[in-house]
Amino acid sequence: MMRNGNKDNEAVEKAFSSYVKTCLRHSSRDYFRKMLHHSAHTTLLDERKIRNYSLSVSIYLPSLLQVEDKQAILQIINELNLSPVEKKILYLKYVRDQTDKDIANSLGITRQAVSKTKAHTLIKIKSYFNSHFQIRN
Repeated sequence: MMRNGNKDNEAVEKAFSSYVKTCLRHSSRDYFRKMLHHSAHTTLLDERKIRNYSLSVSIYLPSLLQVEDKQAILQIINELNLSPVEKKILYLKYVRDQTDKDIANSLGITRQAVSKTKAHTLIKIKSYFNSHFQIRN
C-alpha cells in the first residue's frame, strides 16, 4: 500500500510540476507579446533630432503642471481646433494622469471611445508638429 501512495505522490508532483511549467511558459509568452505590442507603438527619441527644437517646458509637481510658454501651447491648441471632448480627454489623461476607464466613466462614454479619441487627437498633434517643425534625419 505504501508503494501505491508513493506512486500517487510522484504522479501528483509530476502533474503539478508540469502545470507550473506550462503556466510559466504561457506567462512568459504573454509578457513578450505585450512587450512586442507596446514596442510597436513606442518611438524612441533621438537626441540629435531633439537638439533642433527650441521648445522650453518646465514641470513643477508641487501643485499642478506649469509650462513656461503657456501662450504657445494655447495657440497650438487653438490652431488644432480640438473639440471640447478632445481637450478634456487630453487634460484628464496627461495632466490628471487618469486611466482611460476613469476618463470614460467621468465623461459617460466607453473606454474604446476614449482610446480612439485620444489616438486621433495625438495624430493631429503629431501632424501639427511635423508640418511646423522640420525634422531632419
